[in-house]
Amino acid sequence: MGHLRKCTLKDLNYVSKNMRDMDKLEAVYQTDQDAETALKVSYLASKEAMAICGDEDNPIGVCGVTSNGCIYMVSTDELFSSKKYRIQLIRKGRIWVDELMKSYTILYNVVYAENVVAMKWLESLGFKFIEYHKEYGKHKKPFYQFMRIA
Repeated sequence: MGHLRKCTLKDLNYVSKNMRDMDKLEAVYQTDQDAETALKVSYLASKEAMAICGDEDNPIGVCGVTSNGCIYMVSTDELFSSKKYRIQLIRKGRIWVDELMKSYTILYNVVYAENVVAMKWLESLGFKFIEYHKEYGKHKKPFYQFMRIA
């Protein structure tokens, strides 16, 4: 992960077509939409949407936040393919979230309980898991609600 920058439609389309399988599952289970549509709806609802870029400025993830503090992140397999990217994701992700906390009193969302990689990342960014939903949404899959309060 080289850096974060404003997400373009080209970035969005690339990441939505190359999303990690676990992120696809989570999107479907959470929204009851196909994963590409779910990501595009999140992008359109975002107050801020960022592309997570590799060393060559190639998009390897998308993250964003809506005006009411709903935060999200999805990625391609490339983001988790190297230790360097994983370490940078934690460091730069923490900086981004800390900056967001200057403008929001709360950041929140839900995460699929089997998305262990995402849950570890969220913990490293200072998020707390506040409630377990055994049967969340139409698909009745397990999710954790998480939040970070300023």
